[in-house]
Amino acid sequence: MKLSRKQLLAASAAAFIPAACSSPPVAADGSSATFTFDPARFERILAIRARHKQCVASAKVANGLVFYAMVATLYAYEFDLHEGAGTVHEVGVFYHPEGVVLGLGDGVWNDIIVPALPYLLRHEFSGFRSKPAQPGKGNPYLHRDKRIALEDDPSIEALASRGCHFFVCNNALRSLAGTLAIALHRPQESIYARMRDDLVPNSMVVPAGVMAINACQEAHFTYLQAAL
Repeated sequence: MKLSRKQLLAASAAAFIPAACSSPPVAADGSSATFTFDPARFERILAIRARHKQCVASAKVANGLVFYAMVATLYAYEFDLHEGAGTVHEVGVFYHPEGVVLGLGDGVWNDIIVPALPYLLRHEFSGFRSKPAQPGKGNPYLHRDKRIALEDDPSIEALASRGCHFFVCNNALRSLAGTLAIALHRPQESIYARMRDDLVPNSMVVPAGVMAINACQEAHFTYLQAAL
């Protein structure tokens, strides 16, 4: 029997819900280290109506190239082609342990990512070299730059204000949590729970980045790979 995408998403969600008879992992602060996917919210994002729909994915930090690509598409349709605001629905997909850091909030960057940078740079997280994160400054790709026009701003805040959404790979978050646990000598469950609960605006965790890319394509989004 062939399943619809909604049925497949529901099955994916169920796979991430622990059985009632088992005890889910608990972080040191008492928060749950489990993940429950929200397929209804995911479907609502995919169903947003727009003349043009594009999915831009990134497996690396790559100096925020994914955001520049999203800005370029928005600008081309809204201004160069004179179609106006709202003509494009853009979705960014962050996957791979390096790529998902783009979707993490200031608190995680300040308390976890920046302290672990020396270790990350020694272990193939090369994307951090082009735009080094600063202690106490949070996610360097998050905040709106009021000195430039909104339509030229590649920040996450600016893109979110223009209707863009972001999907963050759960598999990559778990893998990153393991790396950060080694780097910082902290419990992996606590790091994972903290990352999962501190995301950038207009974002959600999905079971796998590749699943989100595939679902976007099935929903008639064009697909652009910004950084491998």
